[in-house]
Amino acid sequence: MKMNGTGRLYRTPAASRRAAAAAAVLLAGMSAAAGPLTVTARAASPEFARTAEEWARLRDDVLEYEEIGDLIEEYNATVVESYSAWQKADSGKTTQDYVTDAERAVEDYYDQAALSEDDLSMITSEYQARMGEIQIQNTIDAAEDGTTKRWDLEKTEKSLTAQAQSSMNTYFQLQSQLTAAQKNRELMAAVLDNTRRQQNSSVGMATYADVLTAQQNLQNADAQILSLQNQIETTRQNLIVMLGWAQGAQPEIRSLPEPDLNRIAAMNPETDLATACENDYTLKSDQRKLDNSVTLSGQTVHASAVENDKQQIAIALSSAYQSVLSSKAAYDQAALNLDVASRSCSSAQAKQRVGMGTAMETLQAEANLVSCQSDLEVKKLQLFAAMETYDWVKKGVR
Repeated sequence: MKMNGTGRLYRTPAASRRAAAAAAVLLAGMSAAAGPLTVTARAASPEFARTAEEWARLRDDVLEYEEIGDLIEEYNATVVESYSAWQKADSGKTTQDYVTDAERAVEDYYDQAALSEDDLSMITSEYQARMGEIQIQNTIDAAEDGTTKRWDLEKTEKSLTAQAQSSMNTYFQLQSQLTAAQKNRELMAAVLDNTRRQQNSSVGMATYADVLTAQQNLQNADAQILSLQNQIETTRQNLIVMLGWAQGAQPEIRSLPEPDLNRIAAMNPETDLATACENDYTLKSDQRKLDNSVTLSGQTVHASAVENDKQQIAIALSSAYQSVLSSKAAYDQAALNLDVASRSCSSAQAKQRVGMGTAMETLQAEANLVSCQSDLEVKKLQLFAAMETYDWVKKGVR
């Protein structure tokens, strides 16, 4: 791998499932020779798999929410390596191919046992052969083939995409919480100064214990800020590494799209269930294993798995929908709270201007306003995340 001046890891784009393997191999060599990319364990996608504009967008030093899925496909190490291994070992294989491989392994162990020159080697090889015979039956019952393994990889890829989207959402939630924490710290510092002045006044309006309490509150505010900053940086680093950047890189992270509330009206767990079942990777895999099964034990296990999958999909879809509704209610409540806080802040500022209110009262109102603004932003992001989760269940990932 190479890094450009911005710190972005440049890798050869991931192998495209939209192109023939032979073409991918041919164009991988051409791409490696022509550009600044370095070939990794996974073969390069052919350049015609994406437009020049698409490649430029993926290779720049800007992270946008909409490109996360493509970045996972092209640059995530787990995805790249897994597909490369699948292409080499599993593509096109049938269940019988896996059984044959297991049988050959057993034969090899028995051959090794027969040729062993000492008892320990013979016993070890015979033991491995017997374990292999058990594996043969397990392989028959598992009824996997190249297609089920590919679906497992696709599910992993989509799950990683959903995970990265969630991390990006969390990153901005933490940023918003940090803004509120910093404003609260400003308030706590002012409270401490005011408490000290009251303690030193002739009438002694505050005690030493009051000062200690104010100091502790300020220290707590500082600790909260430090904790949020650490969480933000950890989330940022994990996110960019997932998407192909070096850990120390500083890509620009663009804001998430605004949630489209019209999406909620289009959600219906009952009518969306058929789509979710059709797309669900686990269900598709278990159904194919059932179709591949040639033993009664295998058929029983996979038939049970299929029925359980259908039940779990319905539960996941319903749960995701309820999460959307509760997130929307929380968002609406946060909007009302912000309206109240805004009015209170305006009132406090107006009173201070005419000498009827204090600077401390205004600062308290402003801190409450910032807190409510942060809360609304967090609730908005949580609503967006809930809607994305619902759609992921519909797309086959739960």
